[in-house]
Amino acid sequence: MIIRGGKSVYKKRDETKKIMQRLQLNEDLISTEQIRMIRTNIDQVSISDSVLLMVTSPRNEEQKSIISSKLAIAFVEQGKKVLLVDANLRKPSLNSLFQIKNENGLTNVILDEENIQLYIKETFVPGLFVLPTGPIPLNPSEIWIASKVKEFVRNCVSEFDVVIIDAPPFLIASDSHILANQCDGVILVLTENKTKKEDVLLTKDYLDRKNNRIVGVIYQTG
Repeated sequence: MIIRGGKSVYKKRDETKKIMQRLQLNEDLISTEQIRMIRTNIDQVSISDSVLLMVTSPRNEEQKSIISSKLAIAFVEQGKKVLLVDANLRKPSLNSLFQIKNENGLTNVILDEENIQLYIKETFVPGLFVLPTGPIPLNPSEIWIASKVKEFVRNCVSEFDVVIIDAPPFLIASDSHILANQCDGVILVLTENKTKKEDVLLTKDYLDRKNNRIVGVIYQTG
């Protein structure tokens, strides 16, 4: 029994080490210091006790979820209680990154109006919690009913200091448009030699017309 328990502890440590390595391997693409600068900017413009942020990109960006995670950890470093929400129903990734189950989550909370506390997962970082997508409906867009999203947001900000929504690409799914209307600020992730200028302008134009505030732009190199 002792040996079995020891193996379990070592396995958990190995999983945590792998997660940290995945976060650190992206240091050349986007440094932790850059993330902290974004955090400082958000601190300066935030006027409420809790803040709700959305991280998105014009189109698919492979590192977006890792950037969302690093930003969440940066807020935890300030002693804040942070919830990281995987809202990318077409391509969930936070469950894989943090090695958590994705049987239930966001879709249960919004569609079935269940208690969010039932599906929030603790992570290896004290103070950082993750809400995975949960089961994916045939038409992912059907869950984004404005009134239900608004209620979901209200419940999130009442429990956490910072809520970060890892959203789908802005120009690919309308999901992000509805989410942006409920957020205090939007963070755009762009990639050198990949993100097209016209896509950035289209995204910015839409956000400006809806009075959605862009509080940070993260430009990946490499």
